[in-house]
Amino acid sequence: MKLHELIIAVKEKNLTKEQLESYGDQMSELFAEMMLEMADLEKEEALFMDSKQEKQSVAEIKVKWKATPSGQRLIMLKRYCLATKEMILSLKSRVYRLIY
Repeated sequence: MKLHELIIAVKEKNLTKEQLESYGDQMSELFAEMMLEMADLEKEEALFMDSKQEKQSVAEIKVKWKATPSGQRLIMLKRYCLATKEMILSLKSRVYRLIY
């Protein structure tokens, strides 16, 4: 299941404990995958920054990086990871409420 599909599924208010745990597991797996992809992109960013030997400021190079497809992907992944982390915490809270 993709992240967007999981977020929609999790919005359902009447999920069972098993469903919540399953969605939490799936989101945790997606979160881990996104973090690994971010690590690759951050390495790519470092190489991009290092390869720019022209008379440009670091800020100018960072702006150019963010305009690349990889830079755009990194921006999106950072926000996806923040949202996913919040959703995982919410799922844990909901499971806890069902148990107690």
